Amino acid sequence: MNSPILVELVIEMAYLNDKLYQDRGIHLNMVYDETEYINDSVSLVTNNIYYAVALAVIVLLLFLRSVSSILVVAIAIPVSVVTTFVFLNGLGRTLNIVTLAGLAFATGMVVDSAVVVLENIFRHREMGKSPSQSALDGAREVWGAILASTLTTVAVFVPVLFVQQEAGQLFRDIAIAISVAVLLSLVVALTVVPMLSARILSLSGRTRFRWIQAPLDSLDRSGSAFVSAIVGMLAWLSQGTLRRLAVVAGIVLGSLALAYGFAPPLDYLPQGNRNLLFVIVKTPPGFSVGQKEQIIRTLESRFLTIPELDRLFAVVRIDNPIMGAIVKREHADLEGMRKVMAEMRRRSMGIPGAKKILITQSPLFRQRGRFLGGTNIELDIKGDDLEVIRRIAEEIEEQIVRLKAVNFVNSSFEWGNPEIQVVVDRERVAAVGLSVSEVGELLETMVEGTLAGVYREGGKELDIVLKGPGREVAWTQDLSRLVLTSRLGQLVQLSDIVEIRPGSGPTKVEHVDLDRAIKLTANIREEVPLEEAVKLVEETVVRKTRQALPLGYSIDVSGQARSLVEAWDAFKWSFLLALVVIYLLMCSLFESWSLPFIIMFSVPLAATGGILAVSLAHATEPTIKMDSVTMLGFIILSGIVVNNAILIVHQALNFMREEQSPQEALLLSVKSRIRPIFMTSATTILAMLPLVLSRGAGSELYRGLGSAVLGGLALSTLFTLILIPTLYSLWLDVRAPAVQRVSQLIPTEDPKHTVAPEIAERE
Repeated sequence: MNSPILVELVIEMAYLNDKLYQDRGIHLNMVYDETEYINDSVSLVTNNIYYAVALAVIVLLLFLRSVSSILVVAIAIPVSVVTTFVFLNGLGRTLNIVTLAGLAFATGMVVDSAVVVLENIFRHREMGKSPSQSALDGAREVWGAILASTLTTVAVFVPVLFVQQEAGQLFRDIAIAISVAVLLSLVVALTVVPMLSARILSLSGRTRFRWIQAPLDSLDRSGSAFVSAIVGMLAWLSQGTLRRLAVVAGIVLGSLALAYGFAPPLDYLPQGNRNLLFVIVKTPPGFSVGQKEQIIRTLESRFLTIPELDRLFAVVRIDNPIMGAIVKREHADLEGMRKVMAEMRRRSMGIPGAKKILITQSPLFRQRGRFLGGTNIELDIKGDDLEVIRRIAEEIEEQIVRLKAVNFVNSSFEWGNPEIQVVVDRERVAAVGLSVSEVGELLETMVEGTLAGVYREGGKELDIVLKGPGREVAWTQDLSRLVLTSRLGQLVQLSDIVEIRPGSGPTKVEHVDLDRAIKLTANIREEVPLEEAVKLVEETVVRKTRQALPLGYSIDVSGQARSLVEAWDAFKWSFLLALVVIYLLMCSLFESWSLPFIIMFSVPLAATGGILAVSLAHATEPTIKMDSVTMLGFIILSGIVVNNAILIVHQALNFMREEQSPQEALLLSVKSRIRPIFMTSATTILAMLPLVLSRGAGSELYRGLGSAVLGGLALSTLFTLILIPTLYSLWLDVRAPAVQRVSQLIPTEDPKHTVAPEIAERE
């Protein structure tokens, strides 16, 4: 769908072509429309949201077998998601790829609270209670658990809001979208779901699936066997302390070892897959515009026969010409773009007059004025002597370009720019009473002009430039006839005190930290992560070169490599702060220091699952990397995975208050909470599955994040059912003497009454 701005632009171009430029030989054409990529990206995410909702509905049908339950959730989902749009608009956020991706991830999360409440109400209905009573009891029993789960999910985004790096903007959009949606889902789960359940929830809908009754019965038997196996294993573990310690140590240490062994190398930002390619032509200094145009025309003639290319455009500039190539949308997938780039690189070889031709894909996030896309490593070679820096840079470039991970190397330094060199004879200058600086100032004034001051009026500033008469230096040979006046009043011709000769020099001299510098930019292959490439360049080239550097010279790694270090540092502290926020929040909700500590043991399992999933995704699709956006998935995980543990612990406390023994209450809580745990996990995982499996415009932005959340949630769901109850069981044994003492101190009318562990802890 065309935006109003695009339509207005087309109208203005048509007006300019017809009214102003028709008689001037100028015609404006639109060579690239970025809204096509944006529209494709938005369409892909929107379709994924539809798939996520459909998969969530299928999960509910498989677990509850009630059509009326689908109606309850079908109303709860749009209420949460659509209302989120209102809050996003009020917060001044736009609907972009990142925001919609956050909503797609939130689709599975907004169902969680509704599913927990609905399943508990359904369970009370199966006990024989009336619709209104089951809705009241079911919502009342789990409201504390879903409140804690929702607040922990939202709390993890608090540290994200303070990330100041480039990835911070991406983090904020996703954080705001998910937080608003999840908070609204809590309100819907505690108000809309119980009300609808009391009105329309029915158990009779289970009989409508007779045509697939046999597979459903088999699924029920498998589910019952799985529940019995988990409960039986926990009952067996509770009979021995050593076996419980061994299981806890094995799961925790095993997960940490797997995470350490399979941790993928880091990357900075996803590059995207836009169908726009840039061709940068490096020509020798001094080439005329006509010569550069001839090179561009030669490239055009070679590229136009590539069937996958849609159109070409070029800009012939004073420095390096740039050509743009748009790939047809049907060939703009990852594999197609690689083939086109390889073919263009092959056809660009052997162009007369071209020193180097660089072909790169336009990145999703590009800094203004930089056309080199992909992953780049920048090296700053700094020092005093430009010739020494030039020699060091050439040696480094020769070594880096031979690495298999490198596509090409671009240097900011070019030698051979024609120039007129003025060599001052210091003795003659001193003899006539002048200084070298005075001669230099005269030449600058006569040729270019010298800034004499600033004229200010009405808040505007205009430079006052002192310049000599243009007719006196119209030609280079006119410089020798310039006349200077010394301090003694003598008239001296410039040719008497200087030597003017033609020469060549650098096109420009860069400075970094007040030192002369040459910047080398190494473009890395698409499948190689930035951290791996930096390590390779450091070990094979930079480290050896540094050892042989003269005194006063240095080599610094900058650009995306430095940004990666900054982003990783910010992520580490944000992740640790998120864990602290989650723990303190649960401490206030449970009024206990020990129970939240037990629940937090589910986080290492999630981190391991996320790392394994990202590693597997990278092995199957190299463009999926552990980049800054993927790192956000681990922060999201830390707030999601504790939800299952919260359900188990919260239900165990409910049973303890009903005068169940602690160990029996723990087993009953696991037995009663396995179904909602698997329902919420399945809806969240399946809701994220389309985002992970989808391929298309914009999918590179969130596939890594989705892989991390999906893998972490899947692994933690399986092992949390064993780890958290086992840890809690150990803690109950440790606290048993204290509970017994508190029971003796607190008088009760019922001798069978026992004090819950959290009450003993507060006492």
